[in-house]
Amino acid sequence: MARQLIIATELSEQHQLKHFVQFRWGLIGFEAIALGAGWLLHYAVSSWALLGLLLLTHLCTNLLPYWLAASKVPLKLIYLLCCTLDILLLTCLLALSGGVSNGLVAMLLLPVAVAAVMLPGRSGYLVAMLAILGYSLLLQVGDLHIPDIDTLLAQTTQQASHDDHAGHSMHAQHGSEAGFGQHMQQMWWAFAISALLISWFISAQAKLNRIKSKKISELQQQQIRNEQMLALATFAANAAHDLASPLQTMQLLADELAAAEPAAQELKQQLQRCQQIVQQLRSDAGSLREENSTAPLCQQTEQAVARWLNSRPEISLSIQRNLQAEDFSLADSQGFTAALLNILDNAADASLANNSDQLALQLSLQAEGLTLQVRDFGEGLSDSRLAELGKLPQQSEQGLGIGQFLANMSIERLGGTVRRQNAGNGTLTLISMPRQQGEPRP
Repeated sequence: MARQLIIATELSEQHQLKHFVQFRWGLIGFEAIALGAGWLLHYAVSSWALLGLLLLTHLCTNLLPYWLAASKVPLKLIYLLCCTLDILLLTCLLALSGGVSNGLVAMLLLPVAVAAVMLPGRSGYLVAMLAILGYSLLLQVGDLHIPDIDTLLAQTTQQASHDDHAGHSMHAQHGSEAGFGQHMQQMWWAFAISALLISWFISAQAKLNRIKSKKISELQQQQIRNEQMLALATFAANAAHDLASPLQTMQLLADELAAAEPAAQELKQQLQRCQQIVQQLRSDAGSLREENSTAPLCQQTEQAVARWLNSRPEISLSIQRNLQAEDFSLADSQGFTAALLNILDNAADASLANNSDQLALQLSLQAEGLTLQVRDFGEGLSDSRLAELGKLPQQSEQGLGIGQFLANMSIERLGGTVRRQNAGNGTLTLISMPRQQGEPRP
């Protein structure tokens, strides 16, 4: 399951990168169409060659994302770099083709919107500030168009012919310049507010979508684990049902053997134990159909541990109690105790496999809830084994895997947590069960 999630995440990132590159191809294509239309309509620019060079540079930068991704550069850094290049090149193109008077100046908002979707909040705001800076530079430099000689001569002639009217139009010219300056300021404020609002709103919506996607992914994982747990429980029930008849037959055959033979006595004891296990399983399954017990959790846990000790006489269990709060009830205390007994069985098997019959249990009842520490004296587990144990249904010679998976799922379903760590000689299992809402906290 974990490998499938990693693969799904990688595919999602590749899909996102592909869409980002396609967007930039569309942006470059639109720039090419705009430049072609301006050239055909004889739009006044300072240098068509320079505009073509900038367009070629923008085209080449769209080869960077795949190359950087192949070099294991983080995607967020790739998006930030490419959006910064987009703003820089767009600012240069606009500066050479009319500045803020060019109607395409609003294209500076496109990288801002893309950054708000692809990048976290701070990076998105950084791109927005770069766009505002680019717009401010366009206001300062205006149009970089340099008129030719004929245009300069015509302007000089017109200036000479209108010198006699200069005094009459001076007041009107100052008024026009003041109005134009005010208009430019209003345009700057409109662009700055638009860039910041776009960055804030889209970034907030993108963050909300990422949270929802993560939650949906967690629910899907939970559903998969629940289905696996249900399948394993069904197999266990079928196995218990199928074992009942063979056990009864073997018990009858063992009774007919000579009672004096030690092997026959041992066989009868083992068969009786198997029958007790099957009967206990039937009893537990039947109790699930009844109303959940309202017995206090700590009390019921101690009773379950006492019954477990009777079934495992070869284990020497030491119990430490730290009861500093009132006991509380759990919606499904039987499921919790069943999971605990499973963990105790696996811990006991680990100790026996290391030629030790010792097992330690620490029970702590606090205001926050019930905490249990189960320590075995086995050989311990590797870090990779500890990370996988209880997460996936895995079989092993030591009996660890499926039982631990079911135990983890049962406790997590009730709101608790299970953690495992090496404790020198053996493994320490930490179980925490918080009080449910509505339970009193002393």
